Amino acid sequence: MKRLLLLTFLIFLTSCAGDGSKITPDTTIDNKNATTLFFYRTGGYVGGGVLAGLEVNGNEIAKLGTKEFTQHAVKGNYNISVFGTGFGGFGMGGERVTGKGKKGSKHYFVIGVDAGLFTSSFTLYEVTETTFKQMR
Repeated sequence: MKRLLLLTFLIFLTSCAGDGSKITPDTTIDNKNATTLFFYRTGGYVGGGVLAGLEVNGNEIAKLGTKEFTQHAVKGNYNISVFGTGFGGFGMGGERVTGKGKKGSKHYFVIGVDAGLFTSSFTLYEVTETTFKQMR
């Protein structure tokens, strides 16, 4: 019985741990050979225990918890998808964004949660660098 409780506790504990960073990334670094994508997941009560899975061009790059940042470099065009992951993400909707990458360009995205009456889903929208730096 103790082992079952411990296993259940570990499953719930690890399903809430994201692999992003709480530190705002350095946006002044220039990558002249690729497009740099910056992401921030907002905090909040609704969907707070669900990790936001983040895929760029079909490859998972991060699982973000609330108030976490990550960045990723791509060459050429990009297709971003955000979705609910882990045990709590079952049934949570997501969103897709596509864009054209240019060498040396930077794009800033914020991941939020759109809460409905019976369902909720992740939202993804592009913001300016100034707005991105003010996120916390």
